Amino acid sequence: MRKKPFSLDERDVDIVRKICTVLYFVTIYSLVGVVLYREYVLHQEIREFEDIAIIMTFNVLVFLGALLYVGGGVNPRKIKLRYILAGYGGFVLLGFGFTIFKYTVLLGQELTLKEVADYFFTVLKVSGLLVLVWGLLAYLGSRRIEKQIE
Repeated sequence: MRKKPFSLDERDVDIVRKICTVLYFVTIYSLVGVVLYREYVLHQEIREFEDIAIIMTFNVLVFLGALLYVGGGVNPRKIKLRYILAGYGGFVLLGFGFTIFKYTVLLGQELTLKEVADYFFTVLKVSGLLVLVWGLLAYLGSRRIEKQIE
């Protein structure tokens, strides 16, 4: 029988996973830095780096969903509704605050009350969709883990 050129035991696999995790986060934070630098320092049009921003955003959203599903440790049915609503409210306020900060401070634009309201409702809808999808993935992941335990 032939020997495998690379035989990894559990410790080696754990080391590879740790390295991959660190490099993943370094890559994501580097992409965030590149996008912010190009947008606010170089004042490039968004179409010049939109591909990077889309890939980065998609990657982070899928990462969080996969973490909730594969981990299976979060069951939304066991969390009190007020905590879910408080988390959602905080998520909306953080997104809305960043949006207003971006347009008024970083881009130096003056916003009308109608634009502020439009941004708020956009953030509200997008945040709601993300919370629903992540909640569903967390529920399905916890059910998957429960079935594996049985």
